[in-house]
Amino acid sequence: VHLNELKNEKVAITNINITDISKEVVSTLISDVINMPNSLTESLSDVVYKKTGGNVLFVIQFLNSICDEGLLFYSFDDKGWKWDVDAIEAKEIPDEVGVLLSRKIRQ
Repeated sequence: VHLNELKNEKVAITNINITDISKEVVSTLISDVINMPNSLTESLSDVVYKKTGGNVLFVIQFLNSICDEGLLFYSFDDKGWKWDVDAIEAKEIPDEVGVLLSRKIRQ
């Protein structure tokens, strides 16, 4: 169903404007999620911000995506989170949040 079809059916639609978050907020989010200090997650935060532009939906889905692909994982041997910055940097992501979300839904 497309948005225009819903509007034609007089379905109540609420638009929610979500602004991009800053690099510092991305860093704090990642540090909080994986329970590590910002100083240790800087390389991950930098690449996530660069890839997502601070779009909060992209950030969340991108983090889920790199976890699903094993690029961000918890090491039981080291008792901490690990990531492959080079592989994450090389990862291509779609230009639109909708494309990323639809891929996730299709999985």
